[in-house]
Amino acid sequence: MRIFHNGGSIGKCFFIREVSNLDKNDVEQHLGYQIGVLSHLLQNQYNKLLAKYDVTVAQAKVLFLLVKYGPQLQGDLQQRLYIKASTMNGIIDSLLNKKLIEKEASIDDRRSKVISLTEQGRLIDKQLWKQMENHEQQVFDGFASEEIALMRLWLSKMISNMVDNEKKEGN
Repeated sequence: MRIFHNGGSIGKCFFIREVSNLDKNDVEQHLGYQIGVLSHLLQNQYNKLLAKYDVTVAQAKVLFLLVKYGPQLQGDLQQRLYIKASTMNGIIDSLLNKKLIEKEASIDDRRSKVISLTEQGRLIDKQLWKQMENHEQQVFDGFASEEIALMRLWLSKMISNMVDNEKKEGN
Protein backbone atom coordinates (compact mmCIF):
# COMPACT_ATOMS: atom_id res chain seq x y z
CA MET A 1 0.00 0.00 0.00
CA ARG A 2 1.39 3.39 -0.96
CA ILE A 3 -0.38 6.70 -0.48
CA PHE A 4 1.20 9.83 -1.95
CA HIS A 5 0.71 13.26 -0.44
CA ASN A 6 2.28 16.40 -1.89
CA GLY A 7 3.34 18.52 1.08
CA GLY A 8 2.39 21.79 -0.61
CA SER A 9 3.96 24.78 1.12
CA ILE A 10 6.68 22.70 2.77
CA GLY A 11 7.79 21.43 -0.62
CA LYS A 12 8.14 17.85 0.58
CA CYS A 13 6.40 14.66 -0.37
CA PHE A 14 5.36 12.12 2.24
CA PHE A 15 4.92 8.45 1.56
CA ILE A 16 2.96 6.29 3.94
CA ARG A 17 3.96 2.66 3.61
CA GLU A 18 3.13 -0.55 5.33
CA VAL A 19 4.75 -0.64 8.75
CA SER A 20 7.14 -3.39 7.65
CA ASN A 21 8.49 -1.16 4.86
CA LEU A 22 9.23 1.88 7.02
CA ASP A 23 12.79 3.21 7.03
CA LYS A 24 13.37 3.77 10.74
CA ASN A 25 16.10 6.29 9.94
CA ASP A 26 13.85 8.51 7.81
CA VAL A 27 12.26 10.98 10.21
CA GLU A 28 9.65 12.06 7.65
CA GLN A 29 8.11 8.58 7.78
CA HIS A 30 7.51 8.70 11.53
CA LEU A 31 4.00 9.50 12.67
CA GLY A 32 5.18 11.89 15.37
CA TYR A 33 7.06 13.95 12.81
CA GLN A 34 4.08 14.07 10.45
CA ILE A 35 1.70 15.06 13.25
CA GLY A 36 4.20 17.72 14.33
CA VAL A 37 4.39 19.18 10.81
CA LEU A 38 0.60 19.14 10.50
CA SER A 39 0.24 20.77 13.92
CA HIS A 40 2.75 23.47 12.96
CA LEU A 41 0.96 24.22 9.68
CA LEU A 42 -2.45 24.29 11.34
CA GLN A 43 -1.17 26.52 14.14
CA ASN A 44 0.29 28.99 11.60
CA GLN A 45 -2.96 29.09 9.61
CA TYR A 46 -5.06 29.47 12.75
CA ASN A 47 -2.82 32.28 13.99
CA LYS A 48 -3.28 34.13 10.68
CA LEU A 49 -7.03 33.62 10.91
CA LEU A 50 -7.21 34.66 14.55
CA ALA A 51 -4.98 37.71 14.09
CA LYS A 52 -8.02 39.47 12.60
CA TYR A 53 -9.56 39.25 16.07
CA ASP A 54 -6.30 40.00 17.95
CA VAL A 55 -6.43 36.53 19.54
CA THR A 56 -3.84 33.73 19.51
CA VAL A 57 -4.57 30.01 19.21
CA ALA A 58 -3.92 29.55 22.93
CA GLN A 59 -6.28 32.41 23.82
CA ALA A 60 -8.97 31.05 21.50
CA LYS A 61 -8.72 27.65 23.21
CA VAL A 62 -9.44 29.33 26.56
CA LEU A 63 -12.48 31.08 25.10
CA PHE A 64 -13.74 27.80 23.61
CA LEU A 65 -13.35 25.99 26.94
CA LEU A 66 -15.13 28.75 28.84
CA VAL A 67 -18.07 28.58 26.42
CA LYS A 68 -18.17 24.79 26.62
CA TYR A 69 -17.77 24.36 30.39
CA GLY A 70 -18.73 27.79 31.77
CA PRO A 71 -16.75 29.65 34.44
CA GLN A 72 -13.81 27.58 35.66
CA LEU A 73 -10.94 27.65 38.08
CA GLN A 74 -7.75 28.83 36.40
CA GLY A 75 -6.05 25.58 37.45
CA ASP A 76 -8.75 23.50 35.75
CA LEU A 77 -8.31 25.45 32.51
CA GLN A 78 -4.57 24.92 32.75
CA GLN A 79 -5.05 21.15 33.09
CA ARG A 80 -7.46 21.00 30.14
CA LEU A 81 -4.90 22.83 27.99
CA TYR A 82 -1.94 20.70 29.17
CA ILE A 83 0.18 23.80 29.85
CA LYS A 84 2.33 25.18 32.68
CA ALA A 85 1.04 27.69 35.23
CA SER A 86 3.33 30.43 33.89
CA THR A 87 1.96 29.97 30.37
CA MET A 88 -1.61 30.01 31.69
CA ASN A 89 -0.90 33.26 33.59
CA GLY A 90 0.28 34.94 30.38
CA ILE A 91 -2.81 33.83 28.46
CA ILE A 92 -5.13 34.99 31.26
CA ASP A 93 -3.37 38.36 31.50
CA SER A 94 -3.71 38.91 27.74
CA LEU A 95 -7.40 38.01 27.73
CA LEU A 96 -8.02 40.26 30.74
CA ASN A 97 -6.30 43.18 28.97
CA LYS A 98 -8.55 42.60 25.95
CA LYS A 99 -11.59 42.48 28.26
CA LEU A 100 -12.60 39.04 26.91
CA ILE A 101 -12.61 37.38 30.35
CA GLU A 102 -13.03 38.24 34.02
CA LYS A 103 -11.03 36.84 36.94
CA GLU A 104 -12.40 36.64 40.47
CA ALA A 105 -11.44 34.91 43.69
CA SER A 106 -13.22 31.61 44.28
CA ILE A 107 -15.90 31.59 46.97
CA ASP A 108 -14.61 28.21 48.20
CA ASP A 109 -10.91 29.09 48.21
CA ARG A 110 -9.79 32.72 47.93
CA ARG A 111 -6.38 31.57 46.61
CA SER A 112 -8.05 30.02 43.54
CA LYS A 113 -9.23 32.21 40.71
CA VAL A 114 -12.44 31.69 38.73
CA ILE A 115 -12.24 32.67 35.07
CA SER A 116 -15.41 33.61 33.15
CA LEU A 117 -16.27 35.12 29.78
CA THR A 118 -17.39 38.69 29.24
CA GLU A 119 -20.03 39.53 26.64
CA GLN A 120 -17.23 40.69 24.34
CA GLY A 121 -15.54 37.31 24.86
CA ARG A 122 -18.75 35.48 23.89
CA LEU A 123 -19.11 37.60 20.75
CA ILE A 124 -15.52 36.93 19.67
CA ASP A 125 -15.99 33.21 20.36
CA LYS A 126 -19.02 33.04 18.05
CA GLN A 127 -17.11 34.78 15.27
CA LEU A 128 -14.10 32.49 15.77
CA TRP A 129 -16.24 29.35 15.51
CA LYS A 130 -17.56 30.45 12.12
CA GLN A 131 -14.00 31.03 10.89
CA MET A 132 -12.79 27.72 12.33
CA GLU A 133 -15.63 25.76 10.72
CA ASN A 134 -14.78 27.24 7.32
CA HIS A 135 -11.11 26.46 7.85
CA GLU A 136 -11.80 22.89 8.92
CA GLN A 137 -13.85 22.32 5.77
CA GLN A 138 -10.81 23.39 3.74
CA VAL A 139 -8.47 21.13 5.72
CA PHE A 140 -10.72 18.09 5.18
CA ASP A 141 -11.46 18.80 1.53
CA GLY A 142 -11.58 15.48 -0.34
CA PHE A 143 -12.12 13.38 2.80
CA ALA A 144 -15.21 11.21 3.20
CA SER A 145 -17.17 11.75 6.41
CA GLU A 146 -16.18 8.23 7.51
CA GLU A 147 -12.49 9.10 7.08
CA ILE A 148 -12.89 12.24 9.16
CA ALA A 149 -14.71 10.29 11.89
CA LEU A 150 -11.99 7.63 11.89
CA MET A 151 -9.25 10.25 12.09
CA ARG A 152 -10.96 11.90 15.06
CA LEU A 153 -11.25 8.51 16.76
CA TRP A 154 -7.56 7.72 16.20
CA LEU A 155 -6.44 11.16 17.37
CA SER A 156 -8.60 10.85 20.50
CA LYS A 157 -7.05 7.45 21.25
CA MET A 158 -3.54 8.82 20.75
CA ILE A 159 -4.23 11.77 23.05
CA SER A 160 -5.67 9.43 25.66
CA ASN A 161 -2.61 7.17 25.41
CA MET A 162 -0.27 10.13 25.82
CA VAL A 163 -2.18 11.47 28.84
CA ASP A 164 -2.18 8.00 30.42
CA ASN A 165 1.57 7.65 29.81
CA GLU A 166 2.21 11.07 31.38
CA LYS A 167 0.26 10.01 34.47
CA LYS A 168 2.16 6.73 34.73
CA GLU A 169 5.46 8.57 34.48
CA GLY A 170 4.33 11.08 37.09
CA ASN A 171 4.67 14.17 34.89
